[in-house]
Amino acid sequence: MVKTLWKSPYILLIIATCFWGGNFVVGKTLVTEVPPFLLALMRWILALLVILPFWGAECWRYRKQIMRKWRMTLFLSLTGIAGFNTLTYIAVQYTGSINASLMNAATPMMIVVISLFMLKERINWSVLPAILLSLFGVIWIISRGSWSAIAGLSFNRGDLWMLAAIGCWALYSVGMKKFAGELPVHALFVATLVMALIVLVPSSVAEWMIRGSEIEWTAGLVSGVVFIGIFPSLLSFTAWNAAIAMIGPSRCSGFLNLIPLFSAIFATFFAGESIRAYHLIGAVLIITGVYFMNRRLKPSSKRMEITA
Repeated sequence: MVKTLWKSPYILLIIATCFWGGNFVVGKTLVTEVPPFLLALMRWILALLVILPFWGAECWRYRKQIMRKWRMTLFLSLTGIAGFNTLTYIAVQYTGSINASLMNAATPMMIVVISLFMLKERINWSVLPAILLSLFGVIWIISRGSWSAIAGLSFNRGDLWMLAAIGCWALYSVGMKKFAGELPVHALFVATLVMALIVLVPSSVAEWMIRGSEIEWTAGLVSGVVFIGIFPSLLSFTAWNAAIAMIGPSRCSGFLNLIPLFSAIFATFFAGESIRAYHLIGAVLIITGVYFMNRRLKPSSKRMEITA
Protein backbone atom coordinates (compact mmCIF):
# COMPACT_ATOMS: atom_id res chain seq x y z
CA MET A 1 0.00 0.00 0.00
CA VAL A 2 2.76 2.47 0.98
CA LYS A 3 4.79 1.60 -2.12
CA THR A 4 1.72 2.17 -4.30
CA LEU A 5 1.11 5.60 -2.79
CA TRP A 6 4.80 6.53 -3.20
CA LYS A 7 4.50 5.79 -6.93
CA SER A 8 1.71 8.32 -7.38
CA PRO A 9 3.10 11.80 -8.23
CA TYR A 10 -0.06 13.47 -6.99
CA ILE A 11 0.14 11.82 -3.57
CA LEU A 12 3.80 12.85 -3.41
CA LEU A 13 2.93 16.45 -4.26
CA ILE A 14 0.24 16.54 -1.58
CA ILE A 15 2.73 15.16 0.97
CA ALA A 16 5.34 17.77 0.01
CA THR A 17 3.02 20.77 0.13
CA CYS A 18 1.34 19.53 3.31
CA PHE A 19 4.62 19.58 5.25
CA TRP A 20 5.68 22.89 3.69
CA GLY A 21 2.37 24.35 4.85
CA GLY A 22 3.04 22.98 8.33
CA ASN A 23 6.47 24.63 8.31
CA PHE A 24 4.89 28.10 8.36
CA VAL A 25 2.75 27.27 11.39
CA VAL A 26 5.40 25.37 13.38
CA GLY A 27 8.04 27.95 12.47
CA LYS A 28 5.86 30.79 13.79
CA THR A 29 5.53 28.95 17.10
CA LEU A 30 9.23 28.14 17.35
CA VAL A 31 10.55 31.65 16.66
CA THR A 32 8.94 32.85 19.90
CA GLU A 33 11.52 30.67 21.68
CA VAL A 34 14.41 30.33 19.20
CA PRO A 35 15.91 33.24 17.18
CA PRO A 36 15.35 32.85 13.41
CA PHE A 37 19.00 32.39 12.35
CA LEU A 38 19.57 29.79 15.05
CA LEU A 39 16.31 28.05 14.14
CA ALA A 40 17.34 27.82 10.50
CA LEU A 41 20.79 26.57 11.57
CA MET A 42 19.33 23.80 13.75
CA ARG A 43 16.88 22.80 11.02
CA TRP A 44 19.57 22.30 8.41
CA ILE A 45 22.10 20.69 10.75
CA LEU A 46 19.50 18.05 11.55
CA ALA A 47 18.65 17.63 7.87
CA LEU A 48 22.33 17.27 6.96
CA LEU A 49 22.93 14.65 9.65
CA VAL A 50 20.01 12.60 8.34
CA ILE A 51 20.95 12.71 4.65
CA LEU A 52 24.74 12.27 4.97
CA PRO A 53 24.54 8.46 5.26
CA PHE A 54 22.48 8.33 2.06
CA TRP A 55 23.83 11.13 -0.17
CA GLY A 56 27.13 12.05 1.48
CA ALA A 57 29.15 9.55 -0.57
CA GLU A 58 27.74 10.94 -3.83
CA CYS A 59 28.64 14.47 -2.76
CA TRP A 60 32.19 13.33 -1.94
CA ARG A 61 32.57 11.66 -5.37
CA TYR A 62 31.68 14.92 -7.09
CA ARG A 63 33.65 17.16 -4.73
CA LYS A 64 36.02 18.40 -7.47
CA GLN A 65 33.14 19.36 -9.75
CA ILE A 66 31.39 21.05 -6.81
CA MET A 67 34.50 23.08 -6.01
CA ARG A 68 34.74 24.18 -9.64
CA LYS A 69 31.09 25.25 -9.44
CA TRP A 70 31.42 26.91 -6.02
CA ARG A 71 29.86 30.21 -7.18
CA MET A 72 26.76 28.37 -8.37
CA THR A 73 26.57 26.34 -5.16
CA LEU A 74 27.04 29.43 -2.99
CA PHE A 75 24.31 31.31 -4.87
CA LEU A 76 21.85 28.45 -4.36
CA SER A 77 22.86 28.13 -0.69
CA LEU A 78 22.37 31.81 0.09
CA THR A 79 19.03 32.11 -1.70
CA GLY A 80 17.25 28.79 -1.28
CA ILE A 81 18.63 27.28 1.92
CA ALA A 82 19.91 30.10 4.14
CA GLY A 83 18.02 33.06 2.70
CA PHE A 84 14.49 31.85 2.11
CA ASN A 85 14.10 29.86 5.31
CA THR A 86 15.72 32.42 7.62
CA LEU A 87 13.74 35.31 6.15
CA THR A 88 10.55 33.25 6.47
CA TYR A 89 11.22 32.68 10.18
CA ILE A 90 11.90 36.41 10.62
CA ALA A 91 8.67 37.22 8.76
CA VAL A 92 6.40 35.01 10.86
CA GLN A 93 7.56 36.84 14.00
CA TYR A 94 5.56 39.84 12.78
CA THR A 95 2.83 38.41 10.55
CA GLY A 96 0.49 35.44 10.64
CA SER A 97 1.46 32.10 9.17
CA ILE A 98 -1.63 32.25 6.94
CA ASN A 99 -0.50 35.61 5.55
CA ALA A 100 3.01 34.34 4.95
CA SER A 101 1.92 31.16 3.19
CA LEU A 102 -0.60 32.98 1.00
CA MET A 103 2.07 35.40 -0.16
CA ASN A 104 4.23 32.38 -1.01
CA ALA A 105 1.65 31.55 -3.71
CA ALA A 106 2.96 34.54 -5.68
CA THR A 107 6.34 32.83 -6.18
CA PRO A 108 5.56 31.58 -9.74
CA MET A 109 4.80 35.16 -10.77
CA MET A 110 8.10 36.39 -9.33
CA ILE A 111 9.98 33.54 -11.02
CA VAL A 112 8.69 34.70 -14.41
CA VAL A 113 9.87 38.25 -13.78
CA ILE A 114 13.34 37.18 -12.59
CA SER A 115 13.68 34.73 -15.50
CA LEU A 116 13.44 37.68 -17.88
CA PHE A 117 16.71 39.01 -16.49
CA MET A 118 18.67 35.92 -15.39
CA LEU A 119 17.76 33.61 -18.28
CA LYS A 120 17.30 36.32 -20.93
CA GLU A 121 13.92 34.87 -21.80
CA ARG A 122 11.77 36.80 -24.23
CA ILE A 123 8.94 38.76 -22.68
CA ASN A 124 5.55 37.18 -23.24
CA TRP A 125 3.37 40.25 -22.92
CA SER A 126 0.23 38.11 -22.78
CA VAL A 127 1.13 37.08 -19.20
CA LEU A 128 1.38 40.70 -18.00
CA PRO A 129 -2.29 40.98 -16.90
CA ALA A 130 -1.96 37.72 -14.93
CA ILE A 131 1.27 38.93 -13.28
CA LEU A 132 -0.38 42.23 -12.30
CA LEU A 133 -3.41 40.38 -10.93
CA SER A 134 -1.22 38.18 -8.71
CA LEU A 135 0.81 41.21 -7.63
CA PHE A 136 -2.37 43.02 -6.60
CA GLY A 137 -3.39 39.92 -4.64
CA VAL A 138 -0.14 40.08 -2.68
CA ILE A 139 -0.61 43.81 -2.03
CA TRP A 140 -4.20 43.18 -0.90
CA ILE A 141 -3.04 40.61 1.66
CA ILE A 142 -0.16 42.63 3.10
CA SER A 143 -2.39 45.73 3.31
CA ARG A 144 -5.08 43.68 5.16
CA GLY A 145 -7.53 44.74 2.48
CA SER A 146 -7.15 48.40 3.36
CA TRP A 147 -7.12 50.93 0.51
CA SER A 148 -5.63 53.54 2.84
CA ALA A 149 -2.74 51.21 3.65
CA ILE A 150 -2.14 50.68 -0.08
CA ALA A 151 -2.21 54.42 -0.73
CA GLY A 152 0.13 55.14 2.17
CA LEU A 153 2.35 52.10 1.61
CA SER A 154 1.87 51.25 5.28
CA PHE A 155 2.48 47.50 5.44
CA ASN A 156 3.26 45.08 8.24
CA ARG A 157 7.04 44.59 8.33
CA GLY A 158 6.56 40.85 8.57
CA ASP A 159 4.85 40.90 5.18
CA LEU A 160 7.77 42.85 3.73
CA TRP A 161 10.20 40.29 5.15
CA MET A 162 8.08 37.59 3.49
CA LEU A 163 8.34 39.42 0.17
CA ALA A 164 12.11 39.30 0.55
CA ALA A 165 11.87 35.59 1.36
CA ILE A 166 9.88 34.70 -1.75
CA GLY A 167 12.29 36.86 -3.74
CA CYS A 168 15.10 34.60 -2.51
CA TRP A 169 13.08 31.49 -3.37
CA ALA A 170 12.40 32.83 -6.87
CA LEU A 171 16.11 33.52 -7.38
CA TYR A 172 16.90 30.03 -6.15
CA SER A 173 14.31 28.42 -8.44
CA VAL A 174 15.55 30.32 -11.50
CA GLY A 175 19.12 29.45 -10.50
CA MET A 176 18.20 25.76 -10.37
CA LYS A 177 16.66 26.11 -13.81
CA LYS A 178 19.76 27.88 -15.13
CA PHE A 179 22.20 25.34 -13.68
CA ALA A 180 20.04 22.23 -14.24
CA GLY A 181 22.10 19.17 -15.12
CA GLU A 182 25.50 20.59 -14.16
CA LEU A 183 25.68 18.48 -10.97
CA PRO A 184 23.73 15.46 -9.63
CA VAL A 185 20.81 16.81 -7.62
CA HIS A 186 21.55 14.88 -4.40
CA ALA A 187 25.22 15.85 -4.39
CA LEU A 188 24.26 19.46 -5.09
CA PHE A 189 21.72 19.47 -2.26
CA VAL A 190 24.29 18.22 0.26
CA ALA A 191 26.81 20.80 -0.96
CA THR A 192 24.31 23.65 -0.69
CA LEU A 193 23.46 22.55 2.86
CA VAL A 194 27.12 22.58 3.87
CA MET A 195 27.68 26.04 2.37
CA ALA A 196 24.49 27.35 3.97
CA LEU A 197 25.64 26.11 7.38
CA ILE A 198 28.98 27.88 6.91
CA VAL A 199 26.98 31.11 6.48
CA LEU A 200 24.43 30.41 9.21
CA VAL A 201 26.93 29.53 11.97
CA PRO A 202 28.55 33.01 12.27
CA SER A 203 25.17 34.66 11.65
CA SER A 204 23.66 32.67 14.53
CA VAL A 205 26.57 33.55 16.82
CA ALA A 206 26.16 37.26 16.03
CA GLU A 207 22.41 37.00 16.56
CA TRP A 208 22.95 35.26 19.90
CA MET A 209 25.42 37.94 21.05
CA ILE A 210 22.99 40.73 20.14
CA ARG A 211 19.84 39.15 21.58
CA GLY A 212 21.49 37.39 24.50
CA SER A 213 18.38 35.37 25.31
CA GLU A 214 18.32 31.94 26.92
CA ILE A 215 16.38 29.09 25.36
CA GLU A 216 14.25 26.84 27.55
CA TRP A 217 14.42 23.43 25.91
CA THR A 218 11.05 21.81 26.37
CA ALA A 219 9.69 18.64 24.80
CA GLY A 220 7.46 20.74 22.55
CA LEU A 221 10.38 22.87 21.36
CA VAL A 222 12.57 19.85 20.58
CA SER A 223 9.76 18.06 18.75
CA GLY A 224 9.09 21.20 16.71
CA VAL A 225 12.74 21.46 15.65
CA VAL A 226 12.75 17.77 14.76
CA PHE A 227 9.58 18.28 12.70
CA ILE A 228 10.98 21.12 10.56
CA GLY A 229 14.32 19.35 10.24
CA ILE A 230 12.80 16.10 8.95
CA PHE A 231 9.43 16.69 7.33
CA PRO A 232 9.56 20.05 5.45
CA SER A 233 13.29 19.72 4.83
CA LEU A 234 13.76 16.09 3.79
CA LEU A 235 10.44 14.37 3.14
CA SER A 236 8.99 17.29 1.21
CA PHE A 237 12.21 17.61 -0.81
CA THR A 238 12.28 13.88 -1.64
CA ALA A 239 8.58 13.69 -2.48
CA TRP A 240 8.67 16.85 -4.61
CA ASN A 241 11.65 15.75 -6.67
CA ALA A 242 10.26 12.24 -7.13
CA ALA A 243 7.08 13.81 -8.52
CA ILE A 244 9.11 16.08 -10.82
CA ALA A 245 10.92 13.02 -12.19
CA MET A 246 7.53 11.44 -12.97
CA ILE A 247 5.54 14.28 -14.52
CA GLY A 248 7.93 17.24 -14.87
CA PRO A 249 8.17 20.59 -13.08
CA SER A 250 5.51 22.41 -15.12
CA ARG A 251 2.72 20.09 -14.04
CA CYS A 252 4.01 20.11 -10.46
CA SER A 253 4.18 23.88 -10.06
CA GLY A 254 0.44 24.34 -9.67
CA PHE A 255 0.49 22.21 -6.51
CA LEU A 256 2.48 24.96 -4.75
CA ASN A 257 -0.83 26.71 -4.26
CA LEU A 258 -1.84 23.93 -1.85
CA ILE A 259 0.72 25.29 0.65
CA PRO A 260 -1.54 28.17 1.79
CA LEU A 261 -4.46 25.75 2.09
CA PHE A 262 -2.56 23.37 4.38
CA SER A 263 -1.05 26.27 6.31
CA ALA A 264 -4.50 27.76 6.89
CA ILE A 265 -5.83 24.39 8.09
CA PHE A 266 -2.93 23.89 10.52
CA ALA A 267 -3.02 27.48 11.74
CA THR A 268 -6.78 27.38 12.33
CA PHE A 269 -6.76 24.10 14.25
CA PHE A 270 -3.42 24.26 16.08
CA ALA A 271 -2.34 27.91 16.32
CA GLY A 272 -5.64 29.68 16.94
CA GLU A 273 -5.40 31.88 13.85
CA SER A 274 -8.51 32.81 11.91
CA ILE A 275 -9.10 33.26 8.19
CA ARG A 276 -10.25 36.75 7.24
CA ALA A 277 -12.04 38.04 4.16
CA TYR A 278 -8.89 39.75 2.86
CA HIS A 279 -7.08 36.38 3.00
CA LEU A 280 -9.71 34.81 0.75
CA ILE A 281 -9.85 37.75 -1.68
CA GLY A 282 -6.07 37.95 -1.93
CA ALA A 283 -5.76 34.18 -2.38
CA VAL A 284 -8.31 34.18 -5.21
CA LEU A 285 -6.45 37.01 -6.97
CA ILE A 286 -3.05 35.34 -6.61
CA ILE A 287 -4.16 31.86 -7.65
CA THR A 288 -6.24 33.19 -10.56
CA GLY A 289 -3.26 35.17 -11.80
CA VAL A 290 -0.91 32.19 -11.45
CA TYR A 291 -3.40 29.91 -13.23
CA PHE A 292 -3.72 32.17 -16.28
CA MET A 293 0.02 32.85 -16.28
CA ASN A 294 0.76 29.10 -16.40
CA ARG A 295 -1.77 28.69 -19.22
CA ARG A 296 0.14 31.25 -21.28
CA LEU A 297 3.69 30.05 -20.58
CA LYS A 298 5.30 27.18 -22.45
CA PRO A 299 6.84 24.37 -20.35
CA SER A 300 10.61 24.58 -20.03
CA SER A 301 12.72 21.98 -21.82
CA LYS A 302 15.11 21.84 -18.86
CA ARG A 303 14.05 20.02 -15.73
CA MET A 304 14.39 21.77 -12.42
CA GLU A 305 14.52 20.18 -8.98
CA ILE A 306 13.19 22.36 -6.16
CA THR A 307 13.35 22.29 -2.35
CA ALA A 308 11.82 24.36 0.51
